[in-house]
Amino acid sequence: MDMIDRLPLFSRTYDHARYAYSSRVVFLEQWPRALTPPAEPAAPWSPGPDDYLDAYHRVGNPWLWYGRLAIGEARIAADLADPARHCWRIDANGELAGFCELVYRNPLDAEILHFGLTPGARGRGLGGRLMRTALAGALSMGAGRIWLHTCSEDSAEAVGFYQHAGFRIFGTRLEWVTDPRYRGLLPAATGEGVRLPWSGEAAAALSRAADAD
Repeated sequence: MDMIDRLPLFSRTYDHARYAYSSRVVFLEQWPRALTPPAEPAAPWSPGPDDYLDAYHRVGNPWLWYGRLAIGEARIAADLADPARHCWRIDANGELAGFCELVYRNPLDAEILHFGLTPGARGRGLGGRLMRTALAGALSMGAGRIWLHTCSEDSAEAVGFYQHAGFRIFGTRLEWVTDPRYRGLLPAATGEGVRLPWSGEAAAALSRAADAD
């Protein structure tokens, strides 16, 4: 039986007063031995903070990605300059279609920090090309174990996609998340991929009121 079949159903709970919701984080890993890049690989990418944040928003806004938005541009610039960090991007029709960000935690252990496509790029085989490029690149640089995590706010197809790419689930964790629109990290008109019992405008309005005080 595929391990995805053994993941219990997850029912999100809410704290309306704090605009917070529970999230299940799923951790996946693999130990690839031989990988061949696709015939049309994604391109190595060395973005500056502005280009990186533009891609982060374009890929992550529908799913309320927020982690990089809370740390500040100086920290992002330092992270991007770290030689242990590697990025790839894939384009379609001359426009960004997705990116992958990977960091080496030690010489044999690499984590895929971010992986995703822009909304219009899904369903065209671009994600598979991007993932195979990143995995082959990590393996060629000496990685043994490659791991990542996804969560219940990401696409419902994410876990299946990662399993198809060779990953296996090794753990889960439950955590509480405060709506990043309420925190002022994202504008109201984001998060169309995440169903919550309040609107982005309702969450963002309280953030704006707090800023006005």
